Amino acid sequence: MSAQAALLRFAGLVLAVALTGCSGLATREPARVPAADTWTLEGRIALRLEEEGWHASVVWRQRPGSYRLRLQGPLGQGALELTGSAAGVILERADGRISQARDPDILLYQETGWQLPVSGLRYWVRGRPVPDIKARSRHDDQGRLVELHQAGWDIRYTDFFQTGALPRRIELVNGEVRVKLIIDQWQRLPAADEADDAS
Repeated sequence: MSAQAALLRFAGLVLAVALTGCSGLATREPARVPAADTWTLEGRIALRLEEEGWHASVVWRQRPGSYRLRLQGPLGQGALELTGSAAGVILERADGRISQARDPDILLYQETGWQLPVSGLRYWVRGRPVPDIKARSRHDDQGRLVELHQAGWDIRYTDFFQTGALPRRIELVNGEVRVKLIIDQWQRLPAADEADDAS
C-alpha cells in the first residue's frame, strides 16, 4: 500500500470515528417544531467523495427570504459562511475573501470542490421534500419521512428528535458523494434575532 493510500485510509477512519462518536454527545430536544422559514439548527456534517473526506460544524439560521449557513473547521478551508436571499448568495472565507453567485450549490462547488445541496437541504433538514420538484418518498408507521429520492439525491432519515419528530440524523448520497448530517439542536429563531439579521 502506498503512503498516499495509507494516509487516505487513515483520514477515512478518523472521519468515521468522529461521526460514530457524535451519538454520545448531549443534544437538546426542540421545544416545538420550528416554523417553515424561521429556525436555527446546530450540528455536524461530514462529506465524502470517493477516498477523500471533510467534516465541519454547522450553524444554519433560516428566516423568511434569507438564510445564513456557517461551516466551521472543514479540512484545509477554515470557516466559511454562506449568506443567501432571492438576490443571490455570498460566500465569505475566514481570511475575508468574498465570492458571489446566484446558486449556492454551484458557488460552493466552484470555491471548495464540495458537492453540498444547500438549496435542497433547507427543506430536507426538516423532513420535507422541495416543493414542485418530482420526488419519491417513504414514511414510517408514525408518518415520519424516512426515505426521499429527489433532485438526484437519495436521502435517508435514521434518527429523530422525540418532540415534533424533527430529524436528528440524515444521510444523503448522489453518485460518489456521501453526506452525513447530525443535528444537535433545533431552535425557533427569536424575533429579535430576525430583526438583527435584517439590519
